Amino acid sequence: MNTQQEAALEEMKMAIYQWFDEQENRKELEAAVKRTTLQIGIFNELVLNYRPGKTVVDDVNLGHNAAGKKSMNASPFTQEQILHEVQPLLSEIVRERLDKLKTSPLIDYRFTLQGTFATTDGLVELIVFERIFEEKRQQLLQRIQSYIEEKLEKGCYPTKPLETFFLARHLLDPYLFHELEAARTIAVFERIQTLNKERVQALAEHRGNIIQAMKDWAEEIFLARYFDVTRSEYWTNEYKMKPDAALDNKDELNQPIDLLLYGAVMIIRYEPNYNKSKGKTYLELASQLGSVKATRMLKEGSDAFARETCI
Repeated sequence: MNTQQEAALEEMKMAIYQWFDEQENRKELEAAVKRTTLQIGIFNELVLNYRPGKTVVDDVNLGHNAAGKKSMNASPFTQEQILHEVQPLLSEIVRERLDKLKTSPLIDYRFTLQGTFATTDGLVELIVFERIFEEKRQQLLQRIQSYIEEKLEKGCYPTKPLETFFLARHLLDPYLFHELEAARTIAVFERIQTLNKERVQALAEHRGNIIQAMKDWAEEIFLARYFDVTRSEYWTNEYKMKPDAALDNKDELNQPIDLLLYGAVMIIRYEPNYNKSKGKTYLELASQLGSVKATRMLKEGSDAFARETCI
């Protein structure tokens, strides 16, 4: 690397070090994960946004995905250099820091560093580093199973919305559960609602957490496999079937489509009127994927939604 490139790399390294140092000095970490057994770590993602002299590292995506011509021209790196020289060096830096923190409540069972880099060839976005801490993953899976058995299946008392917040996301996490079990997941969501049916405000919170988790799963994991998603001028998602979408194996689609339909029903039944169109959109997309059930629900209207609640 030349002097300018070394200085740029040092800028990125220092931004990463600063983030880790700041988090390690926080004193409330233990208290944060003691709120519920369903949270095993706080951070699962770090986002690095490189612009010459303006590198930002944060645990949330701040949306700095556009880079102006000035940043591109000032960048000392080509796309190839980012991929083959910078990425391995940054990955090693993060790995070394995580080796010291793998049992800390600071880090979740899975940790990812995403990067966006201004280069002379344009903006480069990639996953710089990704790691699963298998011991933590197994601990979390055991906690989830214990919670479901003791608090939900055997339990007869209301549960906490915070627990549902984490549980709903865990059950839909493909890195935790490699095989999706729609019927089991739906049964858990229904049980949560049954246990909390006498507490109107809390029930609404539980449902809100379930619905948001299902929306995130639908948009970020399931639908993204089959549809290209763009934003319309009204800031709504528009979906176009990918030309290479593999729809031949219908058996593989049964589980996720059943879950998508359940989420659609939840949205239509419980979300405010201005959000209900999202539920109908999910039914339409499921129909495009070949779901006869979704087509029937679209044709028969609201009565069908009630009949299809337990899909």
